[in-house]
Amino acid sequence: MFPNYKANTIQTIRMLEHFKLESIDVELIFPDRKPPVENISIEEFYELENSFKISKTPHYLPFDKFKYFNRFFFIISSLLWSFYVVYKKTKNLDEDSYFMTRTNWILLFLSMRNKKIIYECHKYSKIEKLVLNFIKTKKQIILIFTNENLRSTFKLSNNLLKNSLILPSSFDSRLFKNSALNKEKNSVIFSGNLKRFNKIREIEFLIDAFSDLRLQEYKLKIIGGPNNVAEYFRNNFPSKNIFFLGNLSQKKVIEVMCNSEIGVLINPPDEHSKLFTSPIKYFEYLKAKLKILSVNYDSHINLPMQNNMYYFNFGNKEEFVNELLSISDKKFNTEANIDFFSYKVRVKNILAQVARLEGLEPPTL
Repeated sequence: MFPNYKANTIQTIRMLEHFKLESIDVELIFPDRKPPVENISIEEFYELENSFKISKTPHYLPFDKFKYFNRFFFIISSLLWSFYVVYKKTKNLDEDSYFMTRTNWILLFLSMRNKKIIYECHKYSKIEKLVLNFIKTKKQIILIFTNENLRSTFKLSNNLLKNSLILPSSFDSRLFKNSALNKEKNSVIFSGNLKRFNKIREIEFLIDAFSDLRLQEYKLKIIGGPNNVAEYFRNNFPSKNIFFLGNLSQKKVIEVMCNSEIGVLINPPDEHSKLFTSPIKYFEYLKAKLKILSVNYDSHINLPMQNNMYYFNFGNKEEFVNELLSISDKKFNTEANIDFFSYKVRVKNILAQVARLEGLEPPTL
């Protein structure tokens, strides 16, 4: 739903903006449900610099109103809305139009109508596997995966493999153009939703770690919501060196990053986090020249540009504290070209793949 603080909505909006910058006509289509953030327009919430067409479509089957079987109702609701919107939105578009989606049912129904599709796959599921198997002979589909772990898990047909790309998450360079790097010594930041899959993330671990006497000279800034969760921790875990800032605008988040010295990557030990995640904030941390302290998941270890990454075992407070102390005096390594992971370059990579599929000359990156 839009507007929303979730990373997937932020990426969607930024991708559309950058397609627009490449003179591509774009339209955002999404179900008309009550948004998580109300009384603010999409344009204002995401601070759009390049406007594009936005279309809400009816969604008559709420999936979050039932006490039981919510997952089942979500699948049915998503399936029926996908069928409806594909039928409605494909009738009057010309054959050269591309559809870009992260929804597996949209992919399925578009493929059944032989449409040109760009599918962003950011997770593994049995439904994803079934749909990708169904479309294995289709020629006009480009698949985008966040890392090689995710792509190899699906065991793609040669046809789909040929038309697939590995594109990790990105950052928006425009958000950094007015942000000076005023680094505050021993300033640490965690940026992200405080809840994931309706569970509180490892915030209590961070509170415990920064309560250690060895870190009393360090300041931890925690950005993210829901705001009531941030308020709960602010009221129930008062601290002189931990600050819950709640949800902030993206520009403000980047400003706080640029004033910090170290960024933290920490997720629960589920399969997605361990193998498939590609955090937007990782690339934002690097663009803000933060040294990064991360859980040593395979997904994190395989992220590009590892020169500023340092690791600890999940839940190991002693390792976390010692590693944080050890990297404080290390300098940020500036050799790597982080701008390769901007949305601008990501969009150009996708357009190059589209050109190859169409038998055209790919654009210069």
